[in-house]
Amino acid sequence: MAIVLITGATGGLGRSVTQQFLQVGHTVVAAVRDPQTMPTQEGLHPYALDVSDEQACRQFVENTVAEHGAIDVAVLLVGGFAMGTLLDTDYAAVEAQLKINFQSAYQVARPVFEQMSQQPNGGRIVLIGSRPALDPSAGQHVVAYALSKSLVNSLADLINAAGKKKNVVATVVAPSTIDTPSNRKDMPDADFKTWINPAELAEMIAFVSLGAGKTLREPMLKAYGQA
Repeated sequence: MAIVLITGATGGLGRSVTQQFLQVGHTVVAAVRDPQTMPTQEGLHPYALDVSDEQACRQFVENTVAEHGAIDVAVLLVGGFAMGTLLDTDYAAVEAQLKINFQSAYQVARPVFEQMSQQPNGGRIVLIGSRPALDPSAGQHVVAYALSKSLVNSLADLINAAGKKKNVVATVVAPSTIDTPSNRKDMPDADFKTWINPAELAEMIAFVSLGAGKTLREPMLKAYGQA
């Protein structure tokens, strides 16, 4: 069984991903703001973490390795969303999205990559991208969000270039809108049928990290559904 590190484990997608790995017997170290919000469950190890604190992120990775011996998979799910066209979006708005979407991923991915590079079997890092970062027509009304997620894509490319000979692979899963309670609340008039089920995304993440999909190198998975 694998050691799986997850950030954003209590989010709309995070809960599904956490359960996906737990239900087949893997050990999940789940980074959350408040560990008491997570249930007591076999194989689940909640960890209090502020992903904006770089030293705390490094300590989180080191503590995980000290307790469990390795990190086979890291799924980095912390993120946020903001509307705004180019004319609406000042740099403060861009910076806010960079912090929640890119900084939160980078500060964990960096020490995770260092650890996986030292492991005989390498490891798998899963990052969450977005359609607006790949399609300018979809990104023109969410400029700060699209810019921040484009850096996530670049981070995956750099990890894959550095990790090629070490069997460390970064995968970007780029969904359209995920069907979560918060998204339904924010967009009550949307057509929910075209949205992506978080449980299906969780299965995709498990497939590329520990299933047959782990043999893929440098994958970008566009989970757009009917959108």
